[in-house]
Amino acid sequence: MKFRFHQPTLKLLEGLSGVELGAAAHNPFGVNAINVAPKFDEKVYRESQVEMGETPTPIDLYGDATDIPVEKHSQDFVLSSHVFEHIPNPVQAFLEWQRVLKSGGYIVMIVPQPDALLGDNRPLSTYDKLIQAYHENWTIDTAPPGSCYSDHYWKFTSTTLRGFLEKLKSGVAGLPPINWTLIGVEDPDSKVGNGFWLAYKVPEFNFKVKNLI
Repeated sequence: MKFRFHQPTLKLLEGLSGVELGAAAHNPFGVNAINVAPKFDEKVYRESQVEMGETPTPIDLYGDATDIPVEKHSQDFVLSSHVFEHIPNPVQAFLEWQRVLKSGGYIVMIVPQPDALLGDNRPLSTYDKLIQAYHENWTIDTAPPGSCYSDHYWKFTSTTLRGFLEKLKSGVAGLPPINWTLIGVEDPDSKVGNGFWLAYKVPEFNFKVKNLI
């Protein structure tokens, strides 16, 4: 079983090269991307794709959303589909994505709808909780008991997640600025349909050029 390409993503990222976090053979995007996924999760990652009747997508680099093993400002985009909710420290992931992107690069993500996970009756995640996870440096091993439901740490709507990113623009004590521009929304997404799609652009770099005369 293979889901169709997502036309808004294809149009936005045409001719670019970047990173996809946890690319899956049954849910391809058709973009030019390095597949980055954790080594500890490789067995489950491969088996889930085989269960969908597909040959698993090879992992190009071992890493995760908060530790992408590529050079600073080397990528045109970071693409994440149904990964963000599994990240214990989302703000740290945002900072890492910002680190690897070139000037004016893109963040594209599909995040599940709040009712996508059956049995998850938790309230929506709050901004304060995301900031707490950043300051306490949550990981899979250190996140507080009860912070995760069936490996989902977070639960958003398109509106709440966009609101969190707006708040991050104003700055948080001890946190570098995350000042991204929203350039695309699809709710629900037109790929699988059980999530929402957000596309952001990071700022253009303003390099100061020395006057050598």
